[in-house]
This record gives sequence, C-alpha cells and structure tokens, in this order.
Amino acid sequence: MLPHPHKHRHALHARLVPVTLWLSLGAAVLLSGCSSENSSDSGGRRPSGATTVVTEAITEQPLIETIQAVGTARALHSVVLYPEAAGIVRAVHFTANMTVEAGDTLLELDNRDELLAVKLAEVQLADAERLVRRYKQVNQQDANLPQSQIDAAIAAADTAEITLDQARVALDRRFIRAPFSGVVGITEIDSGDRIDSGTQVTTLDDRSQLLVNFAVPEVYVSKIRTGTPVDVRLWDGADQPLRGEIIAVDSRIDPTSRAFTARAAINNTTDRYRPGMAFEISVRAERGIFRSVPDVAVQWGADGAYIWIEEDGKAARRDVQLVKRRSGEILIEADIPLGTRVITEGVQAVRAGASLRDLNPVLGDDPAARTAAETQPVEARRDNG
Repeated sequence: MLPHPHKHRHALHARLVPVTLWLSLGAAVLLSGCSSENSSDSGGRRPSGATTVVTEAITEQPLIETIQAVGTARALHSVVLYPEAAGIVRAVHFTANMTVEAGDTLLELDNRDELLAVKLAEVQLADAERLVRRYKQVNQQDANLPQSQIDAAIAAADTAEITLDQARVALDRRFIRAPFSGVVGITEIDSGDRIDSGTQVTTLDDRSQLLVNFAVPEVYVSKIRTGTPVDVRLWDGADQPLRGEIIAVDSRIDPTSRAFTARAAINNTTDRYRPGMAFEISVRAERGIFRSVPDVAVQWGADGAYIWIEEDGKAARRDVQLVKRRSGEILIEADIPLGTRVITEGVQAVRAGASLRDLNPVLGDDPAARTAAETQPVEARRDNG
C-alpha cells in the first residue's frame, strides 16, 4: 500500500526548515563580522588628507652647446695674376706648384721699348739738372739771370724726373712678380705667346694657413668671439680633428638666415690641405646658466609648460619657459629661487594649495644633511620615506 502523498510533503517540509534556519543564521553572522571588520578598519586607518609626493631641489647648470657647420677653405692669401700690359711673352720663370718668395719674377714680357724710354728719360733729366746747376752758379757770381729763367729750368728738371718715373713704371709693368710668398698654380702660357691685361697667367696661394667661413645662429652672437677655439675636420670625417681658432666675426646678421658669418683659421704649415676643401667646423659655445629640473617634473597645460613646487608644505604651480632638453633633465627659465623643491613624482594627484607629504624631505637645515638626502637615489629615498 503506497504512502499518502500529503504525508510525504509534510515530512520533507519538516526536514528542510532546520537547514534554512541554519543558513540564515550563518549569513547573519558573516555579515555581522564583515560589518565589524569594516568598522574597525575605518576607525583605525583614517586618511591623512596630504598628497604623497617625491621632490628634488632645483639646481642650475650651464648650457654648453656644440655648433656644427660646413665651410669651404681658402688660402690665407690668394690671388689670380694678370699682366698689367699687353705684349709678347719673353720668358716664364716658374712651373706649377712651385714655391716662390715675395718679389720673385714669374713672367717677363718683351720690354725693349720700355728700356729705351727709361734711358732717354734719364738723359733728359740729367741735362735738365745740369742746366739748373749752371744757372745757379752764374747767378751766385754775377746775379744777372732773372729769377723767372731759373724757375723755368727747375720746372723742366722736375718734369724730366716725372717722365723718368713714368718710363720706369712702364718698364716694371712688363714683369709679373709675386706679391707675397706662396705656391703658384698651373699656367697655360709659354714663351712667344701674346697676352693682354685680360689673360690669366696663374694663381698664387699662401697655404701656411687656411681660412674657413661658416654660419653661426644669431643666438650665439655674444658668445662667438675672436680667439674662440674650434675643431675642424675634413667633410668625409676620415681625419682626426684639427685645432683652430676664430680670427674674425662679421659685423652683420643675415636677416634671411638669421645667422652671421665667422671665420676660422687652420694651421697648415705641413701643407697637407688645399684651398677649396670642404671642412666641418665644431664650436663649443656657452649660452648661459639656467635652472635645471628633472624632465618628469615638467607638465603641460593650456598656457604652456609648468611645474609644481613645494612652498611651506603646500603645492604651488609655477609657469616655466623651456630652454633645452637633456638626458633626464630640462633647463628652464623661471623666476624661482635656487634650491626650491620641485615635485617629481605624484604630480598627477597634486592640486594648488594641497598639503604635501614628501618622501624625500630635506633633513633639517644642515647643508651636509641636505646634500646627503639629495644625492641618495630616488628608489632608495622612496624606501626610506
């Protein structure tokens, strides 16, 4: 005989009631414990209200930059030689790449007419001077020659002297002489050629020094001076750099390129280099001394760059002008006292006027303690904070 269904449901319900009560009591105990724990934590750890940050002192650093430019070398003295007069070449007294001294004769034109003109002028001058001496002697003895006659003789002697000078100049123009010591170049002229004042004879270079002009940005106009040392190397960079110095600075700035021209001199007594070579010039120039802050301290806003500093334990914002970014630091221009603490970590949570808890505080007013705190690595300072 099967059990009655209603009796079966009553028995199952009797068994489930104790289980349900037990689960309800357990949940209440767990909620009570959690509430008690949260209440305990809330009462034991109250937020301090200060923003935790890491700061470092603002220092100052000189900004020394290397200016690099390319220029073409020219000789210390360099000329292209042309004859002053036309004529037939009588003799060529040089060969290509020959070293000559100042005043050496390089080329000679036919000068027979000029030699005769000099001799004639010498005779005329001697005759005029004799006449003046004769007149003066006669006048000293008898004093019967009018002064006008004596003056005319003196003027004739002066004219004859000028004529002689002109003849000598015309004769000198039949020679091409070296204006300074140097090395002559190739010539295409041979004896017997007829040349005129537009014919190029040769070149002459004083290569004891080479001069290189190069452009310098206008911001360095007060830093590049005569005597400033430079490093010079060939454009291909194969050789070791040479030492040179700036010997001239242009008086104007090009308004188009915003740069000025400087001229460097290179010692070339070994005669290793030639005019026309391209050289790379490197100049170290100091732009000044600027405030230095870690690069992570610089933030950007709608008005430009700014940093957060610590003033009397509170955060203050200061706008800055960036000058130069270097490895791990940025040079800035700002009216901020040297040694001011700048926030380097925790800047995202900082607000103006917020109280700060510095993990890298200054250890009192003792300079030695301050130095020890600032020279300790950031990671170690964070652990010790």
